[in-house]
Amino acid sequence: MAELLNGVNGPVHGPVVQAGAVHGGVHVHPAPQPSSPINQLPPAGPHFVGREHALDLLSARVDRQATLLITSIVGAAGIGKTTLAVHWARRERARFPDGQLYVDLRGFDPAGPVDPATAVRGFLDAFQVPEERIPVDLAAQVALYRSHVEGRRMLILLDNARDPDQVRPLLPGSPTCVVLVTSRNRLGGLVAREQATPLALDFLSVAESRELLSAYLGADRVRAEREAVDALAERCARLPIALAIAGSRAATEPYLEVDELVTELAELSTGDGLDVRAVFDSSYRTLSAEPARLFRLLGLHPGADIGVPAAASLVGLPVRRTRRLLDELTGAALLEVRSPGRYRQHDLLREYAAERAAEEETTEARQTAITRVLDCYLHTSFAGERQLYPYRDAIPLDPARAGVVLPEVPDLAAAWDWFTAEHGNLLAAVDLAVREGFTGHRWRLPWTLSSYFGRSGRWRDWEATQLEALTAARALGDREVEALALRVLGRVHTLSGRYGDAVDVLDRALAIPVGDAGRAHAHEAISLAHERRGAMDDAHSHARTAVAIADATGHRARRVNARIQLGRALVGLGRLDEARHRLGEVVDMTAGSGDRIGHADATEGLGRVRHRLGDFEGAVRRFGQALECYRDFGDRWSQAYALCRLGDSHAALGRHGDARRAWRESWELFTRIGHPEAESVRGRT
Repeated sequence: MAELLNGVNGPVHGPVVQAGAVHGGVHVHPAPQPSSPINQLPPAGPHFVGREHALDLLSARVDRQATLLITSIVGAAGIGKTTLAVHWARRERARFPDGQLYVDLRGFDPAGPVDPATAVRGFLDAFQVPEERIPVDLAAQVALYRSHVEGRRMLILLDNARDPDQVRPLLPGSPTCVVLVTSRNRLGGLVAREQATPLALDFLSVAESRELLSAYLGADRVRAEREAVDALAERCARLPIALAIAGSRAATEPYLEVDELVTELAELSTGDGLDVRAVFDSSYRTLSAEPARLFRLLGLHPGADIGVPAAASLVGLPVRRTRRLLDELTGAALLEVRSPGRYRQHDLLREYAAERAAEEETTEARQTAITRVLDCYLHTSFAGERQLYPYRDAIPLDPARAGVVLPEVPDLAAAWDWFTAEHGNLLAAVDLAVREGFTGHRWRLPWTLSSYFGRSGRWRDWEATQLEALTAARALGDREVEALALRVLGRVHTLSGRYGDAVDVLDRALAIPVGDAGRAHAHEAISLAHERRGAMDDAHSHARTAVAIADATGHRARRVNARIQLGRALVGLGRLDEARHRLGEVVDMTAGSGDRIGHADATEGLGRVRHRLGDFEGAVRRFGQALECYRDFGDRWSQAYALCRLGDSHAALGRHGDARRAWRESWELFTRIGHPEAESVRGRT
């Protein structure tokens, strides 16, 4: 390999790049940035009081900032850490003209904390990084995220962290950034290693508690019942969340004297005099039957937040009625609005709601509610999957249980939007199905998520959920489902470049006696793995078998896909006339059928044929046609290979600039998806 000189003669505009000797100006175009500053902050609380010293301290630290500034706001649950951080961030927004990032890390959620990889992906989505430019490896994703915040004046708010290890991948490297971390734990490791400055929050003072209660009761009433108000504040442990709930209760019941509420809380107390659960009990008991039931069932929901259709499914009520109940819970300070149509419970309230559900709902009622919410996610994901891959063999689904509300997914864009918004909840739904023993959902949900995970390059999520599907299939003793899970798992390995693992898994799938369509699929899948590893004879043998089985069954999708794979294997063997015939059959079969993916795959295969025959212009046209479809469907893997071959055809025509551009884009895509082919393509650039 020639030595890289890294010499540049001429001006450089844009980010620094590493290259060989370059003569002339260099213009590098970074990924598109959001047109306006990012603001992921949740809404500010309706009533904020006190904390002047903490606010001033945060501002003073920014005034003196010379390096990356990290402040850890620590304190007891419900003490107001998030409220303080969000209030200060919104007040000081002008200090961060490039934006404010936010993530709830759910460090103490019973369902488990947020994986840092999920949080990083959320930040990259906020920067509108195209899916095809997001790498599969966490370290590479972190590096990409840090490159986007480098030199920018931004605030990163990491809320509800469990420990330093959850926080570290989310820390920027730029001295222009400010990081706020909130946690119940002291995060001593973050202080010691990353030089974070701790800010410990105490309970509100008596005067601050009065001020907060005044926002609900009015100043006149607080003055008139001052002794009772102070006793109420002590009963609430001077915790903002408890004061807000108690204040809402007193405000909505004007004939309830404050001292009567204090007495009620004392009677509900467990005896320590500071039982916050007594405050929860007091407000919960005032709810009528329907909002109380929704409140406790929300404790069964697995995700960080919930949309209206999922909430309606959980409780088994129509959307309009559910909205009214959600508004009632929000008004009682038992629920928060996170964004239009999405709601969240505070951790303490969520734990309390789950306790109420365990005590007041029968096992059958809880299981029915969980079934409905899982059905909501399963059936909506299924509808989204049909948009992403309409000609994929569909799995059988039982009808959704009565009371399930299903949002519409009318087109491809709506499917992407829904999967993106519900990604965290969908993973949590799979975990819930595992924990609660919903074996059918445990394998069906991963199936509905396959195209989304595969197209968006979420290999880790795809493999993890598919392993759960495999475990469920074996628990059911269903060999057809087991073989299906193995075939999908084999595809995960093939698309990520793990060809040996793919062949091993697919051999296991072939060993399971299944129907002819499943056998054809397995032979087609293992043919692709052999083709990509260069074993063309094996690829050809399996592809021929797939075609024979598919033709015998008359299964349209299997006939199309088997012929495409046979055409690819024939190209690899140099049998170009046969390859052109097989791929031409597919073009005819898919023309006007709506099967754009099958048509694109056949067209790409014909591009390979044209290139091998020396018709490089024809190859360029066909690769370009296939790429248009692959980009529409967000298929990174197919894009990367088609671009590499497009570059080869341009090079054969002497269009070296076009070739380098295609190879460069191909290399970037292979790098982003963590594919070993990246090194081979890199040598051409």
